[in-house]
Amino acid sequence: MKLGSKSKLLITAAFALVLTAVAAQAQLLLLNVSERTTFGPFIGGINNNVTNNGTWNTQEVITTGTPIAAPFTVTFNPLTGPTSVQLGLTTLDTSDFVFKSSQTPLNYFTSVGVVRETDFDNDGIIDLTQNYTLNLSPFTSPNGLTGVNYTIVPQQFFGSVIINGEHYGYASVVSNNAGTLFDGSSTTAQVQFQFLATPVPEPSTYALAGVLALGGIIALRRRAKGLAALNA
Repeated sequence: MKLGSKSKLLITAAFALVLTAVAAQAQLLLLNVSERTTFGPFIGGINNNVTNNGTWNTQEVITTGTPIAAPFTVTFNPLTGPTSVQLGLTTLDTSDFVFKSSQTPLNYFTSVGVVRETDFDNDGIIDLTQNYTLNLSPFTSPNGLTGVNYTIVPQQFFGSVIINGEHYGYASVVSNNAGTLFDGSSTTAQVQFQFLATPVPEPSTYALAGVLALGGIIALRRRAKGLAALNA
């Protein structure tokens, strides 16, 4: 059965409607990130201290070291406020961990648990809780330079999250999550997200497209029958 131009146009419009709905879902996802990090009990070290531990949208600083030592510090900086990310393409940076080593730190913890809670749409509901382990260890290079090894070990890399009532898949990494700080140096690790899955269009969208496509086929058949009757 050969399709006429009008029927082709109608069916094409139906499929275009579906594609438009998918494209609309894949456009920029508006976010207003709110977050907090809570540091657990320290393993090792003396006189460890955390400022603003477990508060929302506030810089937190871990200091470690004896009173006579310049402390080794880890600073958590939440990156809050309105932002946007294109699904499947753009990386969303949510927070920084800044490591800073003074000259010859004499004492620091071995490890500490870290819990990050993120409210992506700022509705007062925690959308995602992630757990990490932050490790520190001494380092001495072959030429005698000393430093501190650090690692941030995440327990979750992939998952799903509900934002503004919609389900999204995500992948999360910590950039620069391992390294060595020599005396007097600093470095930054950053928690990053990429939202990989887009929501599926509502069933009503597919239903409407199906109705339009079906209407085109029915119209075509009626036209064919009409032409056959005229030619009879």
